Amino acid sequence: PIEDLVGVLEKTQCECLNAADGKPLANIIFPPAREEPESLLESDCDAQLLIHLTFQQIVKVHSLVLETPESLRQQGPVKAILFVNKPTLDFSSAESEKPAQEVVISPDNLAGKPLELKFTAFQNVSTISIFFPENATGDEDEMTILSKLAVVGMTTAIEGSKPSLEQQKAAAAGDWLNPK
Repeated sequence: PIEDLVGVLEKTQCECLNAADGKPLANIIFPPAREEPESLLESDCDAQLLIHLTFQQIVKVHSLVLETPESLRQQGPVKAILFVNKPTLDFSSAESEKPAQEVVISPDNLAGKPLELKFTAFQNVSTISIFFPENATGDEDEMTILSKLAVVGMTTAIEGSKPSLEQQKAAAAGDWLNPK
């Protein structure tokens, strides 16, 4: 089932570069804070934000849900550049590396309309990095603001996976080579 993946986020491995003090990433990712419109993530010294989210298991990402309060919509991001499994990405590599996808963010998206992703590009995701290069003001010194970010997708089932050769050998050795 396609669902909000907040339950499989690795809390300690989620970070945002250029977040203002007192306006951290946790405000927009984890309930109950992300459901409060005044609980914000704000960029610090310019408009750019770079968010890294790490999952506890491999997931498939279907869409993103973003929100910026209506009164602050001008400061909402207008573009998201997405990278898969690049946990050490920094601002300069976010600007130069080939992303998994680049999406335009409409005012409707900032009101919570899901931002659909190219599902095929987001199949084996352990980390997703979201680079917001600018906001609707067009002014790079104007802070970018978000009040909610949810990653929607599905976890991948691991049941039925074949044991590794080492596991098979260890099991065989344990079962047969050590008779009582």
